Amino acid sequence: MSLVTITRTGEIYMIVKSVIDAKAAIKELKLKKREYALVKKEITQQQKLIRAEYTDQVRRQGSKMRGGGQLGSLVRSIQTYNRNSNRRELADQLAPLEQQKNVVETVIHAIEQEILHLERYILEHS
Repeated sequence: MSLVTITRTGEIYMIVKSVIDAKAAIKELKLKKREYALVKKEITQQQKLIRAEYTDQVRRQGSKMRGGGQLGSLVRSIQTYNRNSNRRELADQLAPLEQQKNVVETVIHAIEQEILHLERYILEHS
């Protein structure tokens, strides 16, 4: 039987009626916090992989064309557009992961707050 329930939105519900329940809830919250920390690490790893692929792609592309008058100017404009497009794609790939990470961090913070409340409850009722 679980004393702690965490919703998808990060709200925490607990059933604590005694000091013993509070101690058990703290243990359960600490386990949940570790689970969320692992999720956060996985998201960070995904972000690192995406950034590494982008960095590799940038390193492999040649330098911009120099000179060439109007033709050179046209080629440089196309190269600039492509590079800007690649940066936008990177940002588009990272944005949902960053949102997920922010939600996880919010839940971790809420868990820490609840642990503090429970510890205060234990001190007051011991």
